[in-house]
Amino acid sequence: MEVKEGSSDVTQFPADSLCILPPEIITEILFRLPVKSLLKFRSVSKSWIALISSPEFIDTHLSLSADKEEMLHLIILNDLDFGDKWCFKGCPVASLFNDSVTRAVDLSYPIEDDSYELNIVGGCNGLILLANRSIKYLVLWNPTIRKHKNLPEFRPRREEPYYDPIYGFGYDELHHDYKVVCIFYNYTNDFVDDVEVKVYSLKSDSWNSVEYRRESFFIKNSGGFYEDTLISLGLIVDGKLHWDMGRNKNIVCFDIANEKWDKVEKPSSYGVGETERFVWKLGSNLCVYTDYKETQFCIWVMKEYGVKQSWIKKYTIMYPNDDKFFSPLFVSNKGEMLFLVRSEFMIYNSKDDSLRYTNVTNRESNHALKIYIESLVCPFSRDK
Repeated sequence: MEVKEGSSDVTQFPADSLCILPPEIITEILFRLPVKSLLKFRSVSKSWIALISSPEFIDTHLSLSADKEEMLHLIILNDLDFGDKWCFKGCPVASLFNDSVTRAVDLSYPIEDDSYELNIVGGCNGLILLANRSIKYLVLWNPTIRKHKNLPEFRPRREEPYYDPIYGFGYDELHHDYKVVCIFYNYTNDFVDDVEVKVYSLKSDSWNSVEYRRESFFIKNSGGFYEDTLISLGLIVDGKLHWDMGRNKNIVCFDIANEKWDKVEKPSSYGVGETERFVWKLGSNLCVYTDYKETQFCIWVMKEYGVKQSWIKKYTIMYPNDDKFFSPLFVSNKGEMLFLVRSEFMIYNSKDDSLRYTNVTNRESNHALKIYIESLVCPFSRDK
């Protein structure tokens, strides 16, 4: 019997074959099917609903899908400047690499109030974290299974003045829990005088305060006043969330499982003429992007996590058309890297040092973008 992966036809599993195939073989087949097919196959029987909905099945399916690029999608957020409401678009990542033109499709999104100024502030295992500036609206959303959860609202110690909170979102493998980290800087006369760190646990559906080291979040300027240091969204590597500290030579990291802070050192020095731009993630490794005399950018990669001596300069890429406004998005299994250059999508092939562009139609803007994986992970605690 042939089962076509990605088929939407439930009849690909004839009823009489269910009695012939051993249950373990059926389970192995289901493990390897895309989510959209599994959602349709839930109508086959109650036992299949129970199987596909079980935490063990969801975890195994996610694990087997991790290296499948055909399971990855790009989500694009169009803002209110390009229409009368927020709009989410999506397209397969594989199509960006394989096709010259890809049409983005509309996604059914969970926003009850279109007036919220939203942003995509995190993603993990198919869940997208959406937030608005006033922190009155935080949402965990799985676009594939079309389920979402509004996180409970909380108020920081001081409501004003503060700037946009800094977020991190990841999975706590030790406790099988998804956690959101929210960092607030409070200001007086434009200088930092306080910081507050809150952690949300999906399992307990609650927020808790977390202790922190003052030196991890503040830096004293020449005038003796403290300024904020964290300048990026949290990057999940090796079970820890990481934030760039800008001019500081360290990267702040937060262990999601034990909720303790630490730091990772950046390269001791860069090449002559190089200046640091930002910290990012390349595949499963931390990396630092640098600029070389405004003619090319370099990518330094930490090959062995936490080992300062393992930093190497792995790539040097000429700026396309002298355009220095770019954002890294993804690196494929073949070593090709996807970038957003202003409003265009560019692919760099490290093997032959070539650049090419891929066009995404049916989109108006790129207010925010995120790569996510198709998954069955529900934005509700499995304990409830």
